[in-house]
Amino acid sequence: MRKRGLYSLSIPALALSLTFNYCTRMNIEWSELPQLPPPAPGIKQPGVAGPFAGIHGTTLIIAGGANFRDTMPWHGGKKYYHDDIYALNLPVNGSSWKSCRGEISLPVPVAYGASASTEAGLVCMGGETELGLTDAAYIISGAGEKLIITPLPPLPVPLSNAASASLGPKVYIAGGLTPEGSSYALWCLDTEEIPAGWQRLADMPLPLVNSVMAATSGGDPELWMLGGRTRGADDDMSLIRSEVISYSVNDDRWHSRGELADGNGVIRLAAGTGAAIDERYIAIFGGNDGEVYNRVEKILSAMPRETDTALLAEMRREYTGLQESHPGFSRTVIIYDTETAKSLIAGEIPGPAQVTTPAVSTPFGIIIPSGEIRPGVRTEVIRMANFR
Repeated sequence: MRKRGLYSLSIPALALSLTFNYCTRMNIEWSELPQLPPPAPGIKQPGVAGPFAGIHGTTLIIAGGANFRDTMPWHGGKKYYHDDIYALNLPVNGSSWKSCRGEISLPVPVAYGASASTEAGLVCMGGETELGLTDAAYIISGAGEKLIITPLPPLPVPLSNAASASLGPKVYIAGGLTPEGSSYALWCLDTEEIPAGWQRLADMPLPLVNSVMAATSGGDPELWMLGGRTRGADDDMSLIRSEVISYSVNDDRWHSRGELADGNGVIRLAAGTGAAIDERYIAIFGGNDGEVYNRVEKILSAMPRETDTALLAEMRREYTGLQESHPGFSRTVIIYDTETAKSLIAGEIPGPAQVTTPAVSTPFGIIIPSGEIRPGVRTEVIRMANFR
């Protein structure tokens, strides 16, 4: 029964002012960290979408992910899943990424899982492999100069494209895709009480995929779900969401917290990334507004039903044209104020927006590692944003 309820390879800093409650000002300063190294000698690093990413101590960890090596999927290109793990000591101060290939790797090549940082290590959950969705969970942690992987209880159900965050030793994962469809569920694992396994908490009011989750602590710790997408089993297209909902840890209840919006109306975004700032604000970087995505979905839904070969060929041409002419994803940076339920536009990401990748909160800034910048196209770029 469902329960309701800095190798500081710096680029010109982009300082953008924004005002909160007419008196608090905040600036964003952008820099770049070293790019991901080649996965193996003689192989170019194209970047990955859907990696696990987080921090343990002062070690930034990126693991897994997927990309296309040779050609785009609409031309028959194969998606490759990866088990590589990369580590970078922070602050960088001239150091570079370490590829752990030959020392340690993920249990299987995987992408589109969820991950969250805890004092115990980087918790990695679910995802998609060549064989389909997975329920595997494990924790990557530092041991001296090396990383180790410790198995965790598997997720209660295989999940991909779910959202995750941590509060203290507890890790939360919500929504995502299961073999039966989109999920309403919120699950929690206490890394200090691992034998207790995953606990199901109050379900979300709607099933969300590709949402941003952030956590704020305090007297009433809360989890925040911002944007995402929903799609019913009989729908040809996804609905890209603008809603913000929050989960009260103390009350085990979800609450509606308005919508992402600017002066021109609501903002619908999925597959963006984000993190909490100062236990009050949530920064959301980029995302897919659905304009092209929905058109592609509609064509892909109609093609299996089309019997006219001429119309089917035209559909294929339109599909390919939409993918190859894709302008990239939203570069907008949104700041959501959890106290006022208001959102403001803070400016733009200084370059192609990275989606389908987690944002990592560190003492040195919020890091956006690799990700997808257009359909089928990844980037090896790793950006860091500092809010002051």
